[in-house]
Amino acid sequence: MSLHKKASLLSLIAILIGVIVLLYQFTGLVIYKEKNSITTPKTTKDVFVQKSNDSVKNKKIPILMYHSISYEKDNILKVPKEKFRNQMKYLKDNNYTTLTLDKLYSYMKTGQNLPSKPIVITFDDGYKDNYTNAYPILKEFKQKATIFVISNTIDHEKNYLTSTEIKLMDSNNIKIESHTSSHEHLDKISYADNINTMKNSKIKLEKILKRKINYITYPYGEFTSNTIKAAKQSGYKLAFSTGFGLIDKNDNIYSLGRIFVNSNFNLEQFKAKLTIQN
Repeated sequence: MSLHKKASLLSLIAILIGVIVLLYQFTGLVIYKEKNSITTPKTTKDVFVQKSNDSVKNKKIPILMYHSISYEKDNILKVPKEKFRNQMKYLKDNNYTTLTLDKLYSYMKTGQNLPSKPIVITFDDGYKDNYTNAYPILKEFKQKATIFVISNTIDHEKNYLTSTEIKLMDSNNIKIESHTSSHEHLDKISYADNINTMKNSKIKLEKILKRKINYITYPYGEFTSNTIKAAKQSGYKLAFSTGFGLIDKNDNIYSLGRIFVNSNFNLEQFKAKLTIQN
């Protein structure tokens, strides 16, 4: 073979080697980039999005609705304290975690991560027995709860809570929130009257408790579009009706449904209500 042909062959081999090296480097770079783009976000925004996607899971949450914890024959609103104690014991023994409404609000607005079995306990009206009968049981099982009080009854009606009682409970995991001033039928009064009963209740409770009141339940579960508008205008962050079923973060935060606990429920019926969808 001539010298000229040898030189040409060597040049061709060198070119082929160069191409192979470049292809190897390029392929390795692509694999590296793909691998790292999955496992290691590069910016603060990417980190936030990844963590959010991991934590945002649309959980179904039961919100229990009680009224009185006492006994009266044929009164479905009055749950005997022995039954109530068994229900709270069941929640504790089966690893339910009671949420504050602040925690529920954060979940509904941002998808903040929740424990595996979340539940919310609420009471409507603000009866005296919420303090004498329910409160000791809630403390016994370390359960959080919220009592929605009719603010005009405080210190004025003997079967309802006093300001001393609500302050004590509010400082010990049983939060106090609004059930309007006088328990009106909100769907039957004017928008202005909706505003008045919501705001007056909020102002009175904030004066007693020295903190913001952010949540409200509608008396009788009744509401209209004006009621929802009034709740927003009055500064409430969540509002609850008596619509039945478990809630999730796709629901309207100004008409959240709850599960009414009937005094006639046995424990098996109570357990069934914690998972029923509608």
